[in-house]
Amino acid sequence: MQKLIYWSGQYLLAAGSMFALLVAIDVFLRGEAFETGWRESLAWSLMASAIFIGSRYYRADRGASCAMCRHPDTKR
Repeated sequence: MQKLIYWSGQYLLAAGSMFALLVAIDVFLRGEAFETGWRESLAWSLMASAIFIGSRYYRADRGASCAMCRHPDTKR
């Protein structure tokens, strides 16, 4: 299982890139000013990244705990 620093970095990377994407969509496609839409973009990116990284953490944790069950030296 990866350390907390790894998952924190993954969260910051996902949130940062998603924030940049949402701001770009707001500014270039919808024509909003940065000052009016950055808070909403930040909130959405933080929430979506938390769900995304949380599900990845859950799957990694579940896979790590079940790895011993599938080990060839372990008898069932």
